[in-house]
Amino acid sequence: MKFILILEDDERTSQDLYDSLKSIDPQLSIRFFKDLASFHEFLKIAMVEGPKALANAGHKHPSDLSDTPEPTVADELRLVVAKNEFLGTQNMGLVRRARDFFIRKKMCSEQEPTALILTAFDNPDFDIKLAEERIINNVLYKPFDKLIVKEHLQYALTGHHPVTSTTLTAAKISATIEMLKDIQFQSLSEIGFTSLNNHEIKIGAITKYYSDSFSSDSKKSIIAVCVACKEISIKEFLCTFQFVAADPAQITKIRRDIIQNKDHKTIDLQTPKGNTKTSIILLNDDETLDIEFKTMLNQRFQNVEVFSYKSQGQLLSDLQDLDSKDRQNPAINPDLVIVNYHMLDVEKEKTWQSLVEKMQARGKKHSVEWKGTPQLIILSRTKIAPPEVMDMSRWCKDIFFAPLDKPYIAKKLITNFAITTVESTSLPYIKGIVSAKVANPVEITQISEAGLVMKYHRAISTGAFREFILWRVQEHQNPEIIATVNYSEENKASEGYLNHFVFFGMKDGFLKHIRLWLVDAHIKAKEKDSA
Repeated sequence: MKFILILEDDERTSQDLYDSLKSIDPQLSIRFFKDLASFHEFLKIAMVEGPKALANAGHKHPSDLSDTPEPTVADELRLVVAKNEFLGTQNMGLVRRARDFFIRKKMCSEQEPTALILTAFDNPDFDIKLAEERIINNVLYKPFDKLIVKEHLQYALTGHHPVTSTTLTAAKISATIEMLKDIQFQSLSEIGFTSLNNHEIKIGAITKYYSDSFSSDSKKSIIAVCVACKEISIKEFLCTFQFVAADPAQITKIRRDIIQNKDHKTIDLQTPKGNTKTSIILLNDDETLDIEFKTMLNQRFQNVEVFSYKSQGQLLSDLQDLDSKDRQNPAINPDLVIVNYHMLDVEKEKTWQSLVEKMQARGKKHSVEWKGTPQLIILSRTKIAPPEVMDMSRWCKDIFFAPLDKPYIAKKLITNFAITTVESTSLPYIKGIVSAKVANPVEITQISEAGLVMKYHRAISTGAFREFILWRVQEHQNPEIIATVNYSEENKASEGYLNHFVFFGMKDGFLKHIRLWLVDAHIKAKEKDSA
């Protein structure tokens, strides 16, 4: 006989658990304990009787009219559901001893140990992080979402095997989500940060990061690119990152927090001296933004040569050396090209490549050696979603948003280009541990409100915990959803493995978010198919 023990003193919760378990398997024998003392009494009896103690454990549910089964040594304890205050995060030592006890007394096997689920209310007194233990299968928040409760009970009863019957429909989908990993910054400035890593990070690698240090009214993440990676000891690399497409409000917050930190330091940003000109092509039909940016360049930098264009047509005309009343003679090998976002048209990368090809052809025509594609910076009054920023960062150096944060832009230009400043410029920074999370993009093949299947290059160990973000535009409404590995299998359709995750400690807000994300993903898939 398969037994379930429930430690719960709330009648509504007990009823919901009983109904859900009986709907999964009517043959389950379910026993209740209304306090921890009675559960301890059961453990004392089990010390002597082992599995035979299960038949008379606790008490039946009032609606359970079945006969009490005869105790046998083959009786099996499949699941314990316990109120957190009885057997939970404050009693993890007892939880571990209890499960070891069940194995030792042969109430379950070592290969299929008794599953444990906690029930709790979502309040400040409950810290789910304390429940992230491999011996805990899940946390169910009260009041219950009955479909989710039934699904997670089914997972716990099945063990680390595929669930063959399910109450929820899983969407088969090819989509990218974010898997989070805790990291620490070694230093932080308004233009970037440094971190220690146990492996080399490729120069140019672009990743998204989450930290309270980046949190503004609309954003809580920032994108950064690796610009340097130095091995400082065996399997220890000091990596330097610069922010890409940082929101002005984020820059302001980071700068303010650093300056207000009494332990902050400053570094002088060195700029080359001499008469070498920095050649810039500026394509921008936003007159106000154009004047503001050119004024900033001329006020802050020496020997800057700016060729300003209000239309792409005039720039193309000049690159082909055609006569016109507004003709200029832009540099054949400019150091930098700055373009307004909307002037790159719909196929932005193709527009940029076309401009580069025109510059190359002009250089060939004038027998000038092509020194390589100039760096591109984009100006924008429009907010650009992180997925698009990540894609554009393959061919774009940076994106500056209006309202322009001129000190930030100047420091980024000084750091990345051989450009001479009018006045010395210092960069405040803090040196010390700053907590953050790196968001690694991962591909999923299936998702429901109870879990997901993720492609990965390796099998992740059963019971391991990970955090995921299903990204939507309103970043502050994107929860960090905890999930635990239920089992892994080889990916027969491709290389690597399929890791099956069960969502852990799901709240109503998380469930609503998953449903909205699925709607977004469905719309994107339809748009992609019709394109």
